[in-house]
Amino acid sequence: MEDILTLGLWALKFVFIVLAIYILARSILSLVKANNTSEVWAYMVIKKYMADEEGILVFDSEEKIPISHWENVIGRGRSCDIQVEDNTMSRNHGILMRNTEGQWFYRDLGSKNGTYLAEDEDGGAEDFVKISKMGEMGPPIKMEYGDILRIGMTEFTLLPISLEEKNNNTSMRNLDTKVMSAGPTLAALTLFQILTVMQLWISKGNENLVYIVGGILGLCILMWLYTGVLSTLGSKGFEMETIAFFLSTLNLAVVASSAPEKIFRQFIAIALGVIIMFTICLIMRNLERAKALRWILFGGTVVLLIVNLTLGTIGFGARNWIQIGGFTFQPSELVKIAFIWIGAATLDELFQKKNLWIFMAYSFFCFACLGLMGDFGTALIFFVTFLIISFLRSGDFSKLFLILGAAGVGGFIILRFKPYVAARFATWGNVWSPELVDAAGYQQTRAMTAAADGGLIGVGAGAGWLKGVAAADTDMVFGMLIEEWGLIIALLVVVSIVTLAIFSVKSIMAGRSTYYTIAACGAMSMFIFQTMLNIFGSMDLFPFTGVTLPFVSNGGTSIMVSWGLLAFLKAADTREKASLAVKGGLKR
Repeated sequence: MEDILTLGLWALKFVFIVLAIYILARSILSLVKANNTSEVWAYMVIKKYMADEEGILVFDSEEKIPISHWENVIGRGRSCDIQVEDNTMSRNHGILMRNTEGQWFYRDLGSKNGTYLAEDEDGGAEDFVKISKMGEMGPPIKMEYGDILRIGMTEFTLLPISLEEKNNNTSMRNLDTKVMSAGPTLAALTLFQILTVMQLWISKGNENLVYIVGGILGLCILMWLYTGVLSTLGSKGFEMETIAFFLSTLNLAVVASSAPEKIFRQFIAIALGVIIMFTICLIMRNLERAKALRWILFGGTVVLLIVNLTLGTIGFGARNWIQIGGFTFQPSELVKIAFIWIGAATLDELFQKKNLWIFMAYSFFCFACLGLMGDFGTALIFFVTFLIISFLRSGDFSKLFLILGAAGVGGFIILRFKPYVAARFATWGNVWSPELVDAAGYQQTRAMTAAADGGLIGVGAGAGWLKGVAAADTDMVFGMLIEEWGLIIALLVVVSIVTLAIFSVKSIMAGRSTYYTIAACGAMSMFIFQTMLNIFGSMDLFPFTGVTLPFVSNGGTSIMVSWGLLAFLKAADTREKASLAVKGGLKR
């Protein structure tokens, strides 16, 4: 009988692998194959002129190009959305913007030669009026279809798309939107969850079984309820949420193994995370409202970080915890959402220097607070995200190198005056040395040993021993995943997060608004870099910085923030009815 049970448990591990591959393969392939159609919002007729020997402008050439973004930088620089070879034009001359109501505006970016607007549709030379001052950023000027701008020796005429094109765009988006059917995937995930409960019951017995069943059953009901309600409302394209629900299932399995009495609390955190994601998407339906909220978030996060510095408690070498009654949370995790929100809203109009300086000041305030807290890993994640969203469209590499140099000096100062961080770097690559293996390298050597024990298929959920090591279910969770679930499923987790990043890049290329693209880039960079630090740090390939694995590590704040960051990726999805952040009846 014992042999039969052993054989059954061995076979169950392969069932988990097959189900995981099926769930993720359907979701991943649907995202990878998705055609994120670039939407055409208007057309721009570009007429180029050249000066003859007498200095009189004569017609040279004409072209008509589609406008596929809501913010389009006009200039001669290579990074411009509408790039024109005209030496009398500034590198970043002006920006053509569209709001959510379908109205167009033009704004001069402080160009040297200024911008002129024709007073009537004839566009004669005497009819052009200068609408900017040299070196000063001009106010937004409302543009009607047919209006003509003269920039340098080039004229730009804004034209609408036809009714036929509007209908054709909608048809093409529907045709190109080949999304995964959620039913079969959720059914497979439900079976995966049921078998997870069985595996945990076998491994851990009846103790805390009620908590385990309640937590995982609650997640099962939540994912079906979420998908069912939104499907009824006409939404589709649930691949990202399905991946997140799968990773959240592993999250609950990790918590059930290491701290089963806390699993229901962790489920509540997941449910709150889903609500946060949905709420953020709804807020982002109105871009003006979303941008206006940045000042509230700005003040709130500054206060939160200051409170953390003064009243926070130290855990694992960093003062990044606040305890209120029996509830403990990490303010630095919550600030991740606000950091991206503020960055995207502030840098949406990238070429206003004051906006760049405001965000830089806010960013360095965050870096300083995290440095004082000793939270070096989170500071690194914030810094990489700052670099990406700051220079996404400006392309100012001179400032990039300057900031990297300043970061190097800051890093040296941290290593000099933060012995805890310096010790982590000194341990890197030497954890197996006799003097470190049971000291500073204790966690990593145990994580790698446990991973070796798990092999390809793992020892089974709840059956591992690494859970007894400090931070095994948080900073060292990748080792715990391999031990209990096997290398195959652990690698599938990595592939899932990488797929979210790849899909985000595809969506960004066809993004409607700079706000959506910057926010998606920021969230994507946080997911990828945080995953790298967690995995490579626990396996001694990077210095151990102590950060969580998105969606998988134990911790209520961490899982809520992971779901919140997912909202920015959903907002960048241009597939028809797939983005919760875009109204189905949005004017085009």
